[in-house]
Amino acid sequence: MPYILTECWYPAHLDQKVAQRYLETLQKMPIPSIIKRLVPAASTTSKKGIEVVNIDDVKNKDLGEGLEYAHDFMAKFHDIEGFKYQVRVLSTVSEALKRIGVG
Repeated sequence: MPYILTECWYPAHLDQKVAQRYLETLQKMPIPSIIKRLVPAASTTSKKGIEVVNIDDVKNKDLGEGLEYAHDFMAKFHDIEGFKYQVRVLSTVSEALKRIGVG
């Protein structure tokens, strides 16, 4: 089962605006049952400002739907200047080992 990694960065002075948008969006777009959220909105500070990470576990057959949800959710932040994000798919250890003939 692949992981969907969603990362975002934004200036620290936008923390209240981003937090409010996150809560509003989560209420309008609850996490679908096909997604098991392993790491929900873990955050830290850095030179880039605030960094937030979600890690979601989905079944292979649900990957497309999971990615669509992640991108649609993050699109709700497009109007916040300085907000940046990326959504990536990561392999589990067993998937990666199978690809190189070890698993």
